[in-house]
Amino acid sequence: MNIERLLSTRGLVSQAPSAEDIRSRAGSIAPEPMRLFYGETYDDKGHPIDSLKYYLFVSYLAEALKQEGSNVDPSILVADTAACRNVGQEHQDYYMLLGDQRAKFVSKVNDVYNTGLRVVRMSEYIDSPEFVAERDRVMQTCNADPELMAAVEKTVPESKVEIERVKGFMYSFDEIATILGLDIKVGPPREDLYDDVARRVAERSGQKGLMSLFLTPTFPLGMNWSYFFANEGIEDHGITAYKTGSKRLQRNRIVIERSDPDYVRELISASFISTNPAVPNPTLDIGIICEMAKRRLEGVDSPITLADEFYDGQISPNVLKERVGRDVETYVLSRF
Repeated sequence: MNIERLLSTRGLVSQAPSAEDIRSRAGSIAPEPMRLFYGETYDDKGHPIDSLKYYLFVSYLAEALKQEGSNVDPSILVADTAACRNVGQEHQDYYMLLGDQRAKFVSKVNDVYNTGLRVVRMSEYIDSPEFVAERDRVMQTCNADPELMAAVEKTVPESKVEIERVKGFMYSFDEIATILGLDIKVGPPREDLYDDVARRVAERSGQKGLMSLFLTPTFPLGMNWSYFFANEGIEDHGITAYKTGSKRLQRNRIVIERSDPDYVRELISASFISTNPAVPNPTLDIGIICEMAKRRLEGVDSPITLADEFYDGQISPNVLKERVGRDVETYVLSRF
């Protein structure tokens, strides 16, 4: 699948640089590798299928670039240290163990789907002299600029700003220092807050700015229309893709290595589904993940057209639900 077709996949990509801009960056840094990146934290509720969307997408983009002759370094960061910043001292060891489990899960994804991703844990580099020096530089730059510090504060949910201010916004500075110097960062839409600060810091120091690529938001399964009506604005950011317990909706998520296929089919069957493309469609989102997984397993390079088929009326809502309920077991759950 070439870059243009991948970026234009309906229902998968919400915002991306142009294919030409991506090629231009690859050419400008050659023979250095194009650094593709996706990073995530986690919780104690297991590995959501929604993380798989990001792993597979990074792999597809890397493959498309390699087919055009570019040198590529696709990496997945398991931000174990960042996850530990948000829990009490008594839970630190447990959350480091969970980080190890998430890293091993990504490695298993590599094996199952032949994704060729480099798996990195934040704890492997965060105490290195090089990273500490870079983070200190970022902190100095931001602290000297009220506008930048205001932007750093916006990376934190409003309810936690005072808590993070006491901590010196270290969670945010770890993230910003990590993504400086990247070429393309793949993530959910809300992460533009971090990306914006990183670009502004890079501009002030004459560095290249990262390009942001956002995939479509994640939404809970098994909800009727009233959930989306009552939660106005959820279309913008959805729930956290990589934390199964986001908004305490773990029973409305598909969890790889845990979810029972029959229960998943029940969730999908109970899900509100609309033929209006402006309305959240979690069933279709899971279907697109399954389509990506299927193509990796079968070695097929054809475009993913499930959303086009659904919104053009070629597939009915009931048929989509039946198909996704079957495919999620066949191409994902049964492989782990």
